[in-house]
Amino acid sequence: MKKNAGDHPDLNKRQRLNATKHYNIYIVDDDKIFTLALKADIENVFKNVSVKVHTFETGEKCMARFIRELPEIVILDYHLDSRFPDASDGIKILDWMKTESPESYVIMLSADDNIEVATESFKHGASDYVVKTETKFKKLNYSLLNVLKILEKKKEAKRFKKIAFGFLLVIALLIIIEILIQQVKHYTR
Repeated sequence: MKKNAGDHPDLNKRQRLNATKHYNIYIVDDDKIFTLALKADIENVFKNVSVKVHTFETGEKCMARFIRELPEIVILDYHLDSRFPDASDGIKILDWMKTESPESYVIMLSADDNIEVATESFKHGASDYVVKTETKFKKLNYSLLNVLKILEKKKEAKRFKKIAFGFLLVIALLIIIEILIQQVKHYTR
C-alpha cells in the first residue's frame, strides 16, 4: 500500500496538537490542467495534514492575495508567460514574494533542467527547485514534507523560547523577592 506523506507519524502528531491551524500552499502556474492535477495530488498526499491549497494562473493574481495572507509555502513556475505574454516571470514574482514575506518558502518549478536556472532561483531566495519531469509530483511532495517539518520545528522552537523566557522571568522575580525580604529583615533589626 502506498504511504502518503500525511501518514507520517510526526505530521499526524503535530496535526493533533494544532488542528485548528492550517498551512496555506499557493500554486502559481499558467498551465491550468497541471495546476489542478498538482492541487489534487497535494490534497490527497497530505490529507491527514491541515493544508489549504490555492491556485493562481499568474503571479500578479497571486500577489493580490499573497500580501493579505502571507502563505507559508508557494510552488512557483519559473515561466509564467506561456499563456499570458504580459505576465511577470517567476523570478520577478519570487523577488516580490521575498520582499513581502521573507519567511515564506518558495519552491521553484520549471521544465528547464538547467543548473543556471536553478542557481538563479536559489540566489533570489527559492528554498527548492523542482524540474517538471515524470517524477515531479513525488519530488514536490517530498519538498513540501520537508518544509512542513521545518515549519513545525520553528513552532516548537518558538514555544520553547516562550517557556524558557517565562521560567527565567519567574527565577528573576524570586531573586528580587528574596533580596527585598533580606533588605526588610536587615532594616527591621
